[in-house]
Amino acid sequence: MRRPLLLILGLTLGLTACRTASVPPVEAPVPVAPVPQAAPQLIADVSMLAGDAFEGRGAGTPGGYRAADFVERRFRESGLTGAFDGRFRQTVALPQGGDGVNLAGRVEGTVFPQQVLLVTAHYDHLGVRAGQVYNGADDNASGVAALFALAEQLREVPPAHTVILAAFDAEEQGLVGAQAFADTPPVPLGAVLAVVNLDMVSRGPLWAAGTAHYPHLGRLLQGAGLDLRYGHDEGTGADNWTGASDHAVFHRQGVPFVYFGVEDHADYHAPTDDAARIDPVVFAHNVDTITEAVRELDRRHVDLVAGR
Repeated sequence: MRRPLLLILGLTLGLTACRTASVPPVEAPVPVAPVPQAAPQLIADVSMLAGDAFEGRGAGTPGGYRAADFVERRFRESGLTGAFDGRFRQTVALPQGGDGVNLAGRVEGTVFPQQVLLVTAHYDHLGVRAGQVYNGADDNASGVAALFALAEQLREVPPAHTVILAAFDAEEQGLVGAQAFADTPPVPLGAVLAVVNLDMVSRGPLWAAGTAHYPHLGRLLQGAGLDLRYGHDEGTGADNWTGASDHAVFHRQGVPFVYFGVEDHADYHAPTDDAARIDPVVFAHNVDTITEAVRELDRRHVDLVAGR
């Protein structure tokens, strides 16, 4: 059985004090939320990716290439095999010239290996601007760290379907890495039953967008009773996230998607989006929810095939 990221360590019971003239009342201790077992690794991964050494992970920059090296190392440590004929890397032509790097690993399905769940997160961010490093902890070091945690879980209990975990470059430049992946995918896009995109997953309640377009995914997730909010996929303007991240590339080609993310906060696309601002308990809970969502999709083969 999957080890939960958020452990229930027990209830803290307050003591009722005797109220007498000579003895002051004793306040009950304030309950302290337990630190999830996986939170230290999640925070360590985010802190590394969002550290100044990676210079904001701008696509095609030395910091971006160092981030790619780190992502590949963590994919290997997590037990993945390279998704591109055994290799982890795919070259991405950047609009300003030069190359970026997509990275993808896979876990082979035990029952339906020819059918795929694709879990994605972009690892690039805004780089250095006016001498300030934009570290992008929530956007989107958090999503990439969630990929690593999910890979560890899939290694312990292999999925029924093949799962490909992809870290895309150049999302901030217009979904460039995701488009390169879709143009030359490691498996035919017709084999992909659903895309699960992770972009900003550490700072607040987790939303699932896309179920208005693909109701069968909404039914599966809602039936699992997960701690999710649903919406941000209808109407016009910035409140509709349908085109807001890498999942949009696959949606345009008819591949069902669900996008997990949090709402914008004061540090969005600001140099203050640092790892220190992430609550590890909230982050680990959200990653636990994402992991269970992927497990639930993996369990529901007939429903996924019918929706595809």
